[in-house]
Amino acid sequence: MAEKSSKLGAMLVESHCHIISPDQRKYPRDTGPRPAAWLRDLAAEDFIALNDAAGVERAVLVQAFGAYRYDNSYVADCAARHPGRFVAVGIIDPLGPDAPRTLDYWVKDRGIRGLRIVTWTEPELMLDDPMLDPVWRRASELQIPVCILTNFHQVAKLRRVLDNFGSLRIALDHLGLPRLDDAPGFANEQIIFDLARYRNFYGKFSSWTIAAAERNGAAGLVEFFRRLVDTFGSHRLMWGTNFPASNDRTYQGFVEYARQKLAFLLPQEQRWIFGETALSLWPMLR
Repeated sequence: MAEKSSKLGAMLVESHCHIISPDQRKYPRDTGPRPAAWLRDLAAEDFIALNDAAGVERAVLVQAFGAYRYDNSYVADCAARHPGRFVAVGIIDPLGPDAPRTLDYWVKDRGIRGLRIVTWTEPELMLDDPMLDPVWRRASELQIPVCILTNFHQVAKLRRVLDNFGSLRIALDHLGLPRLDDAPGFANEQIIFDLARYRNFYGKFSSWTIAAAERNGAAGLVEFFRRLVDTFGSHRLMWGTNFPASNDRTYQGFVEYARQKLAFLLPQEQRWIFGETALSLWPMLR
């Protein structure tokens, strides 16, 4: 994979992965009442070895809500230990007391380079709740991207945020987890394509997304991703493995799977999706 990446003249960048420390004394876990079945140890140093074997040169470490909730210590520490190799995207409670100051702490004091908003709370966090506005505003002022983890029924609610905070760069994790079971046409996913008019919106898809599209057969997969690229442009789309939350393959297997299934895209389109888009949001990885 490293040889293939160099032949394409592109840096291979993983935009969505998780790390879990085996040291639970230093980094205690907060899994909530229902621990995620996928949780397993994956130390940053072991992940670097997996990256190297797969030809992945840079990675965005996304805080795993199911492992640590709002304590971003492990991803922050690992990104600090490996600058230039990793950047960290952290999670805060956007409705917590003085949430903007909490965001300041993680960005200014701990080096977090992106915010993740997770709606999978009880009660469910609503993306169009005006009470989130101070956090959207502060993230925009700090000039950090915001990744959104939500279910598909909330994707339309992003329009209020995109309308009101035009300089805030927003990336939708897993494209909002669409079912992708309505090929040909993918009419149910029109709400995603409608977001293309917002120049500050980015689509982040994962191995989960590719597998969901592939359930429609090879033609369905090609149709969905060709339309996605034609609608947004490859410069606003990026790939990540979701490893180890997705774990039915080896890490290298996930990388090879994505490269193989999207090999029909033009080399320039692949260059952006597999690296340049993430580098445009996190230029410190260059």
